[in-house]
Amino acid sequence: MTGARSTIQGELVPFEHCPAMDGYHCQTNSLAKMFLFHGHPVSEDMLLGLGAGMGFLYWKMKFGSSSYVFVGGRCNTKGFFKDLGKRAGVRTQLVTTSSAKKAEAELLGILTEKKPAMLFGDMGLLPWFEFPADYHFGGHTFVACGYDGKDTVLASDMDAKASRLKKGLYHSISLGQLGKARGSPFKPFPPKNARLDLDFSRFRRPSAHDLRAAIKQTVQAQLHPPIKNVGVKGIRLAAHEILRWPRMFDDHELRMNLFSLYVFIEIGGTGGGCFRIMYSRFLDEATALIGDKRLEDSAKRIHRAGEIFSRIGKLFKNTEKAVDLNTRIVEASRLLGEVADLEEHVYNDLSEHV
Repeated sequence: MTGARSTIQGELVPFEHCPAMDGYHCQTNSLAKMFLFHGHPVSEDMLLGLGAGMGFLYWKMKFGSSSYVFVGGRCNTKGFFKDLGKRAGVRTQLVTTSSAKKAEAELLGILTEKKPAMLFGDMGLLPWFEFPADYHFGGHTFVACGYDGKDTVLASDMDAKASRLKKGLYHSISLGQLGKARGSPFKPFPPKNARLDLDFSRFRRPSAHDLRAAIKQTVQAQLHPPIKNVGVKGIRLAAHEILRWPRMFDDHELRMNLFSLYVFIEIGGTGGGCFRIMYSRFLDEATALIGDKRLEDSAKRIHRAGEIFSRIGKLFKNTEKAVDLNTRIVEASRLLGEVADLEEHVYNDLSEHV
């Protein structure tokens, strides 16, 4: 955790109790900062687990003339904030607007009271990231935690280049730059000037009942998804589909999609291992709070699944120059099948334990 009152680029300093926290995932890291500011420190792992945020998704998309496959380890993206808030006694409200002027005015109203704000923005338009000019991702979150009273805001975010634990950093950004990032029209996930408001007036520590409910929700989503490209079925689908990628894509698209696997699994704010390693630590925390030692074995096996996911991702770290892509693809398919078998058994056991 970085000191909260160190000077950042001249006179711009963060508000009290707003450290640039090291972390794993942009949303849980941003939430952890907001919880801490309001006097309720909660780990990122606990936040992920309480919101039933770990899962799996295989999704083929098309942008312009290019085909693109998204492989993600998040789940419950639409209900995550609400479910987390319900289990922690925190009211959450996602505020969006099409008006850049209104978004800025509301933000400055918060910052002038020396309170932080959790914002969504397009990573491709945030000046502290280094992406190609045509890269866009509007689902990223960070915290605005300082203001010079004129035209510069202080933001707290993490080092995007790191794997697993990422260093927390402060960055100054002009209101103009911030407005462009918050109001970006680009897909995927245009941010729509979104801000997450949180009311901690009824905060409570999650009970054993809350933890069991969160685990049950994750198990249900993983074992009984509404469509075949989600959960364990989605992992099996990915194992089958990746063998078809050499026929589905031209060489450039193939290499791009394989490298994206490395990003989505290992370094893209997943905590390493496609969120499984974070979730295993949540289960360790839950073990102590629930008092059921059987969860310890499930935590170890989920951690094992995460390590296998990491092996899959690392197969494609240097895809640009690799000459043995077919060999790596076959191995990735085998490992995905191994993960599916392992997770299916773990979730079945968890369904009995909780």
